Amino acid sequence: MINWFIVSSDVIKKIGHDASNDCLYIDFGQRGEYEVYTNVSLYAFYHFSLATSIDEYYQQVIRSSYSLQS
Repeated sequence: MINWFIVSSDVIKKIGHDASNDCLYIDFGQRGEYEVYTNVSLYAFYHFSLATSIDEYYQQVIRSSYSLQS
């Protein structure tokens, strides 16, 4: 089950995590679909959800450290 959190961001509408498969879900709202990143621990997800800037954390950490699900 995906646990979703609405975030304060100019780009991202909400983020979610599924602990059963360690996947991070990012919903951009306007595009209608979301990105799924694999091997993201619940601990890493919480760091992302608590970041001072969700957009910066996404650009600097998530995109460079985790793989998009294909």
